[in-house]
Amino acid sequence: MMRKFDYLTPIRLRYAWIAGIALWSGWLLSLLGGSGNLDLAGQVIGTDYLQFYAAGWMIRHGQAARLYDPEAQLAAERAIIGPHLPAYHAFLNPPFFALLFVPFSLPPYLISFALWSALQLLLLVLSMRALRPARFLETTAWALTFLPVFASVSFGQNGLLSLALLTGVWIMWRRNRAMAAGALSGLLLYKPHLLLGLLLLWGMEGPRGWRALFGLGLTGATLLTLSGALLPEATAAYGRFALNIYPDLPSWKEFPLWHLHSPRGFWRLLLPGQPRLADALALLSALIATGAVLRFWRRHREEPLRFAAAVVLTLYLTPHAMIYDGAILLLPALLLWEQAPAARPALRAAFALVWVAFFLGAPLTAWMARHVGWGIQWTLPALTAAGYQTKLQPDTLNAQSR
Repeated sequence: MMRKFDYLTPIRLRYAWIAGIALWSGWLLSLLGGSGNLDLAGQVIGTDYLQFYAAGWMIRHGQAARLYDPEAQLAAERAIIGPHLPAYHAFLNPPFFALLFVPFSLPPYLISFALWSALQLLLLVLSMRALRPARFLETTAWALTFLPVFASVSFGQNGLLSLALLTGVWIMWRRNRAMAAGALSGLLLYKPHLLLGLLLLWGMEGPRGWRALFGLGLTGATLLTLSGALLPEATAAYGRFALNIYPDLPSWKEFPLWHLHSPRGFWRLLLPGQPRLADALALLSALIATGAVLRFWRRHREEPLRFAAAVVLTLYLTPHAMIYDGAILLLPALLLWEQAPAARPALRAAFALVWVAFFLGAPLTAWMARHVGWGIQWTLPALTAAGYQTKLQPDTLNAQSR
């Protein structure tokens, strides 16, 4: 009889390489076959990158005060891409993040997108080198087959920047530089929901965790002061925008709900037309996940395991984690892999499950949402099953530390 996990043979694992190569090759062919700033399908190259480029462009052209005005955003994006652009790509991040793209808005759009993509890939390599220095090239190659990594690059998003920052936070935390870890984590405030798991972890770590929270507060105050000084109108507008839009962002008419990989996205896809019930179930799911992680932390004191669990928990706590944000899962995956070599057969199976859920589940979810009217977000069940599979018995998880 086939032993547990024996089905993941080297030959079968090569399917991931084949799928990854096909994915990247198809995208590159679409770029080459396109016209101007559009790909072969008539979509803007880089998709979401347009909103970042336009934000930097608006600041350079003296339009910072209208950074969160949909009409001004659409006008700016049409000035960049052309009058045929059908709808605007909303800039949803805080004003300080727009400042990052002021220099990126200097070259033409396609060159800027290429530079941003190259930076993201460099950050991926550096993250893999920090987490697995002996085999970082192989690890980077495997990471490129993971759909959230592809989505971050092809959408022109910031998932790999988030991964790099969280990796830096982990390095500082591991070296017992708690305040530096917290200060560095503050740079993630362009997506503050990606800090939720760490906030819970640090809140339970006593004085060391409080130092990290203090460092986070310092960076947050610095960024707020910077935004207020350089972009006062945009900072005030963002406050109003965030209060009005963020609480019910998934209800936007054009919001791609099938790309929302969180309990809120799962339940809203499954229960269309019942947002209150869906949000209540999402909250219940987040509470159950928090309880499971708290139990895990009580059983495991090893820092890599606790940090890994905090990052995974983030995807259950946040109401707004898109497909490219799933790139941060590479960090807990590698921390677990390096910490628990005895558990690698189970880990390999868990990783394969999550990989398949993203690669095949994402397009299936989109198809269901468009043609059936409801859908199943496969990644959250896959993450839950993987967590249960690898709840990782103390003897295997702690084998490395003995």
